[in-house]
Amino acid sequence: MRIEALSLSLARARSACAADLRRLLPLLPVVVSLMMPWGISARAEERTPQPACLLRVACFNAENLAAPGERTTLTRFRFEPARRRHLEHIAAVIETLAADVVVMPEVVSRAGVDAVVELLHAKGLGEYRGYHVDGRDKFSGFDVAILSRIEPDAVNGAAIHIFVPTGNKRSSKPSEDGDSQAAGGEDWMRRAYSHVDSRGTTRNEQAVLQRHAVAYFTVCGRKIGLLGLHLKSNPSDVSSNAQRTAETAIAREVVRREIVARGYAPIVLGDINDYDPDVPMADSGRRTRTTVLRDLKDYDDASVGDELVNAAQFIPRVADRYTSHWDFNENGAADSDDVFTMIDHVLVYRDLVPAITRAFVCHAIDLDISDHFPVVVDFDLGKLPPE
Repeated sequence: MRIEALSLSLARARSACAADLRRLLPLLPVVVSLMMPWGISARAEERTPQPACLLRVACFNAENLAAPGERTTLTRFRFEPARRRHLEHIAAVIETLAADVVVMPEVVSRAGVDAVVELLHAKGLGEYRGYHVDGRDKFSGFDVAILSRIEPDAVNGAAIHIFVPTGNKRSSKPSEDGDSQAAGGEDWMRRAYSHVDSRGTTRNEQAVLQRHAVAYFTVCGRKIGLLGLHLKSNPSDVSSNAQRTAETAIAREVVRREIVARGYAPIVLGDINDYDPDVPMADSGRRTRTTVLRDLKDYDDASVGDELVNAAQFIPRVADRYTSHWDFNENGAADSDDVFTMIDHVLVYRDLVPAITRAFVCHAIDLDISDHFPVVVDFDLGKLPPE
């Protein structure tokens, strides 16, 4: 009886297994497909991040970069040997930074930019190109130039642009390719402002964004528009602060009208000549007297929150957050009375912030080269979600 019962149990088990197998047979192709290389590859593809797309952006005030032999309004080096040495130093800084795009305020002319590019090519860095547009600052003669290893997008037939009213030329030179006339008239390129002078008299003035440059880039399929700025100096002076605030209002218009409206994500960078109240700097004793940085970061009043983020907040040590050396006693050395503040900034569009991998200020230069230090921001655009 026991043998017969055992035989009956085995027969029922075999019958149940056969039934289960018949139910699983329709799923067999799916299981095999997942086990085959293409199935594994498909699942791995879902987990694999986008390929890296590295981009390094920097701004560096070259402090009155002039080519040998050219006339300057504010002269730093009078003779050719000193100017050639300065060019060599600036080229060495660019070589060391190895940035893809460098915004360079305080250049005097295209000749100085071309001289730096020539030195870079001689060093084997033949991918660099220089882009210059004539500014409108009649007092200093300073312009904002761009050095880049990435070819800018041609917009209206030009690689670099400045947005100033017609007739605001610094000299009788013919217009360069980058002199851009924007749609919608020219009134937005001027801004009236007033301030009270030391005698208590109210002064009514008009500002133009005299020192700036705009360039557009497409990097790994992403459109990025750079606005390089050199705003009015002296954050302790009432008149200068009023002018810089007016310049900032025009800069916001440039971002909205000429960068965002063209479908480019903005990065605003350069010598802003003011402090960011939202980002602590090495000099904790100085405070901004304007809303310049907050206005630049919140360029769109119709949008909630700031559109731009100061990359300085990603510099880990607050002690490293200084970009300017004011040599108070002009002895060419760092003294206790000298002022070290952060007035150069890189403001990044908020959608690009997740791609930032590092930000730092390069302090490996001295006053022989410039009274400013380069600000560098690294991106990996591959970290961003596909557009």
